This record gives sequence, structure tokens and C-alpha cells, in this order.
Amino acid sequence: MKIWRVPYPKFGAGPALERVSAIAEYLGVHLADFGEDGAVIVGSNGKGSTAAMCAALLEQPGASVGLFTSPHLLALNERFRVGGEDISDAELEKHWKRVSTAIEENGHADTVGGFEFLFLIAADWFKARGCTHTVWEAGIGGRLDPVRLIKAKRVALTSLDLEHTELLGGTLEEIGLDKIEVAPPGSTIYAAVWTSVREVLARRCAQMGVGYATTPPYHLRHGDQLPLRGKHQNQNAALAMSIAMSITGLDDEQLVGRFAATHWPGRLETLSDEPLTIIDVGHTPDGVSASLAGFSAMRGDRSAVLICGVSQDKDAASIIGRLAPAFDVIVCAAAQHKGVPPALIAAHAQSANPSADITIAESVADARRLALAKADGGAIYVAGGLFLAAEYKAVHLGRDPASLVFF
Repeated sequence: MKIWRVPYPKFGAGPALERVSAIAEYLGVHLADFGEDGAVIVGSNGKGSTAAMCAALLEQPGASVGLFTSPHLLALNERFRVGGEDISDAELEKHWKRVSTAIEENGHADTVGGFEFLFLIAADWFKARGCTHTVWEAGIGGRLDPVRLIKAKRVALTSLDLEHTELLGGTLEEIGLDKIEVAPPGSTIYAAVWTSVREVLARRCAQMGVGYATTPPYHLRHGDQLPLRGKHQNQNAALAMSIAMSITGLDDEQLVGRFAATHWPGRLETLSDEPLTIIDVGHTPDGVSASLAGFSAMRGDRSAVLICGVSQDKDAASIIGRLAPAFDVIVCAAAQHKGVPPALIAAHAQSANPSADITIAESVADARRLALAKADGGAIYVAGGLFLAAEYKAVHLGRDPASLVFF
């Protein structure tokens, strides 16, 4: 698979909606056409899981489903999927060139952002493939996110956490209010917010002419399990099911079997059974806490080694503070992409769990070697950030993590 390097910075210059709309129109893509039978997913934690499950539920004979998510683990192609398959290099190259040309000819080469570029590729590809339904995971927020241009009739709001506070605000209320702005009048937001924030958001939705429905966690019947592990996925499944029922007109009994088609790596993903090795991409305090509870259930009575690391733009002290107390043996590492120095991770771990056996690794590959030596037939849990999980998976597969490209 080709290594793709996005030729634009992550964020564009100033508000994006007008230029993204203009570029899409130039391509002959009417973004609002996706909204009638599609969905947009916003929130802090669980957006990708909800989007992946929603896409799986919508798959049916005669209906193709486009899925746009971010970020990726090992290859940029993972962000674009139709019918459960990642975009091929050949198709990605075709739409990459089409969108790049449109950006140049519209005079936006110096202002467009990388996420906008990828969003437009997805839209151009989904239109070319004639997707019946499309599911879009928002990037950051909702008010200024390009997915707002989809004008989706159905929006899922997953759990909220204090993230990107410099852009979205310093409280859950502010963050939630930004995210729900993605919904157009006449749409419905299916929400997984159970705190006092719910009342604030419901009032704002009423002002916007948007329906607001909270959904209880979904539980499979007959003891079956969701394809994504962890109790927190029951709430994400409920959001996906609510949207799928609304779009298809089918009930949950008719749709539930399609959960099994969900493919979403990196979320309590098992890489091996001996020793049990699980990676998770959670990168907010509440997100890592939810995943840790899932890992604890999966490991049972096994002893466990934690490999932890956090990205530079995240709250390292809080994230490590949630993880470290649950482990007697901790290996601290830094992903090559945006990783906090492992000595600082170790300091946070020491503060949170003074009695733990804490080791600093020179690299993710070294962390894996150390953890395998210390696991002694138990379990290994890799957590704290997406890039750490991605690099660990690359090493596990025999790949050089330096070959991974993010932006």
C-alpha cells in the first residue's frame, strides 16, 4: 500500500465552510445530498466506534454505505471505506488528483486544511460510487467542521470530555454546544449525554429547531457480545442502532445481526493471545478509563503489564493518572509521532502509583521487548494514545513504525 502524505497543514486559514462548499460545487458534488439518508457523528469519545457500527448496520443488499473516519492507524486509506472495504490506492490517487486540481483552480491552495482535503476526497469518492448511505465522523467540534455541510437529518452525539479546549471551550457545556451546531433545522440528535449538560444541549436544540433524543445503552439479547469490546460500547451501539432504524425503517430485531460486520481496529483490539496483548487508542481521561474497565474484564485474573504513552497535545498527567494505579508493572514509551518524553510519562506514573515497577523504554519496539519479558504469561495492555497504539501494532506486525505517516 502506498504511503500518502497530505500536502496541506492540518488546519486551514480561517473558517473553512465557504471554501469547502465552493470546492465541492466545482467538483459537481452537492454535499447536502448526502444528508437525507446519511448520518454525522460528533462527540469526544466513541465517534469512530459509533460510525463504524452505524455503517455496518446500514449495509444491506442493494445498498452501499460510505464511511469517512479519522484518524487512521497504519494507512491513510483506512479513513475512506465503501461496503466495508478501504479505498484502493488507485481510487485514492484518482480522487486525490481531482480534489487537488479543484483546490488549485479555485485559488485555495494556500488556505485549505488537510482535514478539509480528505473530507472532499471522501465526498467525491462516495458520489462516484453512488453510495446509498454515508456516515461521517466529525473532526473537531461541529460548528465549523466541514461535516456540517452534509446537513445530516440524523446526528449522533457520543460522550463528551474536556478535549481541544483551546478551540471548543473549557467546559463540557461549551464543547457540547459547539458540537451540536452540526445539526440543521429539522434534524434529530441522538445523544449519549446523561449529566446536567443534557439539559443545556436540549434547550439549545429546541432553539435551533432540532430534535434531541437520549438513548439508553444497547444490550444484545441471548448473551451475545458486540464486536467491539468494553461496556462503554453499549452506549455507542445504541446511537448507531437508533440512527440505522430511523434511516432504514427496520427495527432492532431486523438489524441486530449486522453488528457482527463491524470492523474498527485499535479499540480494545487483541493482537495476540499468548501473552494476551491488547491495544487501545483512547486519548482522553474518560476515554482511557472506559477502555481500562473493558481491558480489566478481558484480562480476568491474569497479571498485566501496562505500556503507556501520551501525545503532546493531550493531558498526560490525567491520562496516566487514570491508568497507572491499575498496574504493578509499567513500561513508559514515546511514540515517534508527537509522543511525550517517556521520562515525563514515568514521573506521572510514579506520582499516580508510587509502588509500581516503572521502566523507561528507548522506543516502542524496546517497550514491547521489555513488556514481553515482564509479562510472564500474563497480559500486556498498550494505552494512552492513538499513535502509541499504532506504532505498537506496526512493530507487532514486523513493520518499521517510522514508516507510518500522520499529519
